[in-house]
Amino acid sequence: MRVIEGREVPFTHPDKLFWPADGITKERLAQYYLRLWPRMKAHLADRPVTIKRYPRGLGAGGFYQRRVQEWFPPWVRTADLPMKEDPAQVVREAVIDHPATLVFLVNIGALEIHASLAHADAPDVPDLIIFDLDPPRDYVDAVRTTALNFRAMLADLGLAVFVKTTGSRGFHVTIPIRPRYAFDVIRPFARALAERMIARDPERLTLTPRKAERKGRILIDIWRNAYAQTAVAPYSTRARLHAPVARPLPWEALQTPDIHPRRYTLANAEEWLAEPCPWQDMRSLAVDLTAWAKDAPSDLAAFLLKAEETTQSARKDNS
Repeated sequence: MRVIEGREVPFTHPDKLFWPADGITKERLAQYYLRLWPRMKAHLADRPVTIKRYPRGLGAGGFYQRRVQEWFPPWVRTADLPMKEDPAQVVREAVIDHPATLVFLVNIGALEIHASLAHADAPDVPDLIIFDLDPPRDYVDAVRTTALNFRAMLADLGLAVFVKTTGSRGFHVTIPIRPRYAFDVIRPFARALAERMIARDPERLTLTPRKAERKGRILIDIWRNAYAQTAVAPYSTRARLHAPVARPLPWEALQTPDIHPRRYTLANAEEWLAEPCPWQDMRSLAVDLTAWAKDAPSDLAAFLLKAEETTQSARKDNS
């Protein structure tokens, strides 16, 4: 048992190897998250999470867990999310609002943490738009240059843009937004932005998710922008060799080709933790899409203006 800021946390077998080839133990992962909590809490607070568990360590089989079980400590915050197909049914998910919750999840073998793009009290209204740049096979440098070009296009449109490694094969290009529109509005809007980018480089980019149909092109994956979907949380480790980390980056880091989505790991964390979090000002730069739409290109503004008209009409009908 551990006591983390006043909460008793079950914690067994601290020497269990989670990444056997790298000698990384459960204890080391727990200490990493305790150190990272001051950075992570801004990106995890109030968000339902799904975890990927490897109770016997990497290489022994893993599985995703979304539902909170009855044996979770009573102090773990939870959120009941209505099921899209049947709102009368709910899925109870964990919300990480305390470092003790992180340590508890480590204890049950969570090697990955995936967070909702929306908050628990408004699970259908996102405050992030995420584009996952995914190569058809493993990482290639064209993913880096695509991220930079995408950022330039979005910035020219007046949108704040951030980037992080996925700890896997690509990068997440992320737009912080003020929560107002439902996923049913945001996903088509995200698709329109992706299509605008693809039109600039159709030989290299695609929206086709099936690898067999991509013809070697990079997927701009918009499908995480949907109700109950998640994206790997900033600073989460990944269940891959060497324990790579989904690290927020300054855009300058993508200016040279020596960058790689798996470059930052738990093992070399001491090196990159000396730098401040590049996302620390993200929320203050969140885009007010209602105001943005007034001067935006008509094809992009149409999604938001239509939603505003529907909202105003509904208010009149209810008045």
